[in-house]
Amino acid sequence: MKLKALCSLMNLMVLILIIGNVHAQDIEQTRNALRGLGGVYVMSENPLEEDAIRGGLSQDAIRTEVELKLRQAGIRVLSREEWEQAPGKPYLQVWPKVLKGGVLGGYIYHITVDFKQHVSLVRSPSIQVFGATWSVEHMGYTPDLKDIRDRMNDRIDKFIDAYLSVNPKK
Repeated sequence: MKLKALCSLMNLMVLILIIGNVHAQDIEQTRNALRGLGGVYVMSENPLEEDAIRGGLSQDAIRTEVELKLRQAGIRVLSREEWEQAPGKPYLQVWPKVLKGGVLGGYIYHITVDFKQHVSLVRSPSIQVFGATWSVEHMGYTPDLKDIRDRMNDRIDKFIDAYLSVNPKK
């Protein structure tokens, strides 16, 4: 039994070393894809893992928190009906993936914040698909779900900064 626990701990430590880096696609080109937006719809409809739900993260709580941050920054939040009518159907998708971390009792997590909208292929403009035109991610390990929520809010702040950099308040 001790060998199994030791192997689990070693696997977890290797995973932390591998995923400890932050990846971001927040550059001038992707920020320009946010230019001229009249608002965004917030979507957090990917299913959350049971560990995250038991720990207090829910899709409704995430959506409410993100919408509040956007509104406080002066970014218009679209209703579902407004989103259906908006050019390009722009939406911000916030998705934390959370797994209970085994012997250490904490959480391994991966947060993705994607801004998606309809995009056309250059070689065939009649083909339109939803594409992520701006995104940031963060992966790590923490003993407390509150840290995951904080890291998620940090990623939302990056979106707000990117949006405001190309859509200054009037």
